[in-house]
Amino acid sequence: MMKKQHGPAEARREIPVTDCPSCLGRGLIKGVFHQLECIGCHATGLVHAETHEAIPLEDLVVLLGSMLRKARNVVTGPAVPPGAESQYNENNRRGAGGTNYTGD
Repeated sequence: MMKKQHGPAEARREIPVTDCPSCLGRGLIKGVFHQLECIGCHATGLVHAETHEAIPLEDLVVLLGSMLRKARNVVTGPAVPPGAESQYNENNRRGAGGTNYTGD
């Protein structure tokens, strides 16, 4: 009996990346009169860490998006969803014991 499964069968794995050896991670190569885009890394400055091959553009978009989210979480901290924890950190404006005066 096979297990029922929704969605793709394989989860995306994070690709190990390193700086491009051709452009030294800059994405541009200095020409005689102007700068050229590096063809070894699709002008991103990143290549596969083990094979030193250019990462396909479809995978590169997903990889750069995940790297951006990780960097943003490091700088700003993970977002705390509003809920019970935020209520405990707020000031209780309703008075002693948390009563709710309705005016009756």
